[in-house]
Amino acid sequence: MVMMLKPQDTLLALKYWSLRRSGQQVTVRELAEQLSLSAGEVSKSAKRLLVAHLLVEREGIYYAEANGLAEWLCYGVRYAFPAQALGYGRGMATAWNCPLVNTEIVPPQPAAIWAVSGGEQEGVIVEPIVSGVPLAAANDALLYQALALVDAVRLGKPRELAIARAHLKSLITGRLLET
Repeated sequence: MVMMLKPQDTLLALKYWSLRRSGQQVTVRELAEQLSLSAGEVSKSAKRLLVAHLLVEREGIYYAEANGLAEWLCYGVRYAFPAQALGYGRGMATAWNCPLVNTEIVPPQPAAIWAVSGGEQEGVIVEPIVSGVPLAAANDALLYQALALVDAVRLGKPRELAIARAHLKSLITGRLLET
């Protein structure tokens, strides 16, 4: 039986990566709450990620497989879950406009944002890969930075795409950028 990855799988894999980087462990219930998913969705998602080799299990604990995750984020997500502009409004900055993304790219105006009620940034609304992204990002700076770079990959034109991929790969694998 073939198991296709779903959008929430990418969010879950990134959350496991973020938890590992920050040295945290959480229960499935806490993870579900942080990602606006049900505990059942988290469990099914983890199974798909294990089959796809984006997660590994060691002694009952899940870990993101950084190299595979970086490859998926840099080359797969853009095609599996393309970015769609939904209009103009207020929300939370993403892609190059995210305050945590520091690159040589000048952030575009109008900004790319995720629609969030009470949002501080005005701009073009980009549909996140899954609806729980803004909440998850608001409560985890490392996850926010990674998700913003994923959106930079999803939205990128050739020059920006190459830079976004390099920064995202560096962030996920923990290897410094080659200059």
